[in-house]
Amino acid sequence: MNTPTMKWGILLCLAICLVSDTSLSAQVQGKPVSILIHSTVKVEGGNAFEMVLTSKEQKYIRASIRNQKKTARANIIYDGKAIAIVERETSKNRSRVLSGEEAVTNLFDLIALNPEYHFRKIDGFDFNIPTFQAYRVELQTEEKPIGETERYRPVKAILYKEHDAGSTLVRSIEYISFFDQTDPYFQPKKLTVVDESTGEIGHITVREVEYNIGLPDFLFELGDETDK
Repeated sequence: MNTPTMKWGILLCLAICLVSDTSLSAQVQGKPVSILIHSTVKVEGGNAFEMVLTSKEQKYIRASIRNQKKTARANIIYDGKAIAIVERETSKNRSRVLSGEEAVTNLFDLIALNPEYHFRKIDGFDFNIPTFQAYRVELQTEEKPIGETERYRPVKAILYKEHDAGSTLVRSIEYISFFDQTDPYFQPKKLTVVDESTGEIGHITVREVEYNIGLPDFLFELGDETDK
């Protein structure tokens, strides 16, 4: 995983179109407290990566990414306070806490994979945390509710940076298609991600989604070895 690739923001930016046997776990008792997503990520003009995204409640998020040869991998972890990246290549480990726009875009990308869960107005993700200070997040939805759900399907997630002269568009994520199942959430299947500052475009394809599988809190711990 080279630096330019990781810079895109977690490699969450792009997806591969050759996905089959997609599935969505239907066994959900009440509202989920944890979500696990299996997906393929591909930077345009670059290599494809496998990514497993786990989220627990609204305060823990972890993305585990590895290349096709399984010779390099990285974990991006949000522990409810800070977001960090731990890179592992062969026998070498490197970890650091992200800050500034790098932290914002990475966390935004992860949250956007579960839009109806994290962007809900009641008990959703707390965007008032210091990481999002000076930034604004917006979720656009379709104009009419879907069927009898009385819920509006997401269309696009947008990240702005606020400043005295107005705001600047930093990142946009468009939801191309969804799983057929509507409960407990509208779950995106294909997404297109645009880095508005560089013009880079990519896609994410989700293969499988599972709910309430039981995730221990230690999976989301940054660890003492992380560089602050």
